[in-house]
Amino acid sequence: MPGVISILHHPIPSISPGKIAEEDNFGWHFRSALALKKYGSFNSVATRPNADQSWVIKKVSSVPVILTPSINLSPSNKIWKWSFISPNLINLVKYFVKKLDYIPYIHEYRTLNSELIIKSLIDYPMILQHHGSTPPRAKDILSIDPVNSLKSFSKFRRESILKKVRGAIFVLNRREKNYLESLGVDAFIRIRTMAVDFNDLKPPSIDERNELRRSWGLSEDSIVLLSYVGVFGEEFSHIKGAHLIVRLWRDLRRYSNKIILVITGVGENIAEVYNKLGVKAYTLLPHNKFIELIKVSDIYFLMATPDYYGGAGGVAIMEALALGKPVVSPTLNEYPELIKTLGINVPYIASEKDYRTFLDSLIQIIENLDNYDGLYVRDLARKYFSWESFVKDFIDTVKRF
Repeated sequence: MPGVISILHHPIPSISPGKIAEEDNFGWHFRSALALKKYGSFNSVATRPNADQSWVIKKVSSVPVILTPSINLSPSNKIWKWSFISPNLINLVKYFVKKLDYIPYIHEYRTLNSELIIKSLIDYPMILQHHGSTPPRAKDILSIDPVNSLKSFSKFRRESILKKVRGAIFVLNRREKNYLESLGVDAFIRIRTMAVDFNDLKPPSIDERNELRRSWGLSEDSIVLLSYVGVFGEEFSHIKGAHLIVRLWRDLRRYSNKIILVITGVGENIAEVYNKLGVKAYTLLPHNKFIELIKVSDIYFLMATPDYYGGAGGVAIMEALALGKPVVSPTLNEYPELIKTLGINVPYIASEKDYRTFLDSLIQIIENLDNYDGLYVRDLARKYFSWESFVKDFIDTVKRF
């Protein structure tokens, strides 16, 4: 198999002291590089900018990880959103592609570093990976706010580069696919989410679940509902329903006092407020700890609003399904076969009616938990959300070059 260099455009803060984020299994650039090596025998490298002016080169789980020096352009992030630029990253990728014949696999294409890499390799086949960014809107160029107007102009300028891309673009949802096709993009466009390792994620036994519940201070006979409401770089974001958690908690407590609501991904101050109200809230957790929470949960839910653009395969949803948990989420609408036995597909929450539909659906699953076969849920999800499935589609795509 050819080599692949998997590229993330931004730094990732360390979770564990003395470790880079990849050692805690963070970053799609690393996870996908590991899967391509493990299940596709690719020579894969994962790279991204460091948060400072230093190089870091480590081998993590057999994958070389290279962090390149970067420059913080803040406060330019008001225009670009991502304020780190790394000329070293661009040069490194060019070396791997032009000198070593590696395939560039670029994660998220509406960013400054990604734009510069794409421009420098525009005559080479590449694979771009969508991670939920939204297309620019024409009306925003006319904004009375000059910063918003400049930001929108830069987005439209960057969008024009996508028309020239050779190779393929993996997108998360039908909306993005239709949009790119309307632009006249020449690249092969495929709906292909990221994936999770079903071989590492196995549903817990009753004994394991109960032991984990005791370690987290949860009663064995409670009904545990879990959601990750975080958005990278934000302490509190509405797009995954963080603003509705308190209301949901009150409504569920009226229904049953056995329910425990657990959320992760908020800032420390927000978590403190939620905990005082009775919701078990955590900040961004190390990956292994979050997996423990999924294992102790009964249901995973996502209260996504229409602004959510992430497709079916948010990592937490994929991990919950791999561990056999039914899901209540609007994003199930993006699952290729729309199989109801994965959980319940609900509308994106944009109105009081949408919220009531979500609440009723959640209660319906609670009342019918015994009807959900965890192993069956897992087998259905594996068809699309496993790394084996991802690598198969990746190889099929590469053969088109």
